[in-house]
Order: sequence, then C-alpha cells, then structure tokens
Amino acid sequence: MSTQPAAADSLIRQIGHDLLSVGRVPLVLLVLVLISALGVVYITHQSRQLVAQQEQLLIERDDLDIEWRNQLLEENSLAEHSRIETQAEKELDMKRPNAANEIVVP
Repeated sequence: MSTQPAAADSLIRQIGHDLLSVGRVPLVLLVLVLISALGVVYITHQSRQLVAQQEQLLIERDDLDIEWRNQLLEENSLAEHSRIETQAEKELDMKRPNAANEIVVP
C-alpha cells in the first residue's frame, strides 16, 4: 500500500515534466484555447446586454413618439380658430366690429 502513493506521485511528476519539457506547444495551445473560449463567452454576454439595451431604447423611442404625436394633436386642437374666437367672446367679452365701428387708418 505504501508503493501506490509513491507511484502516483511519481506519475504526476512524470506528467508535469513531460508537459513542461516535451509538451510545451500543446500546453500553450491549451491555454490559448481556454483564453479564446473565455473571450467568446465575455463578448457574447456583452452583445446580449447591448441588444437588451437597444430593445429598451427602441421602446422608449416609440413611447416618446406617441407622446409627441399626442402633443401635436393637442396643440392643433387648442390653436383652432373657432376655439380661439369662442374663448375671446366668452372670457374677454370681445366682439367682431361691424362696419359702423371700423376705423380705417390711411
């Protein structure tokens, strides 16, 4: 039983020695593949966040566009000539002058 831990320890040392001496290229390639995989995961995460943010901004733009159209409709209804004339007659007691009350300035 005491020979098995020594054999496992020896095997681990042998694998480590082989990786550092003979297998440097595969080890470097393995590290580069892992770094590349982590980069892909990070970029994918960033892309998904940006897509979600874009969706939110498009929804906000649509809401603002609807609000702007409603404001235009309200402005047009408040600026109607008949409404202004009615307001002037009711609130300011204004009346349209007749021909006898008109004074023409040359």
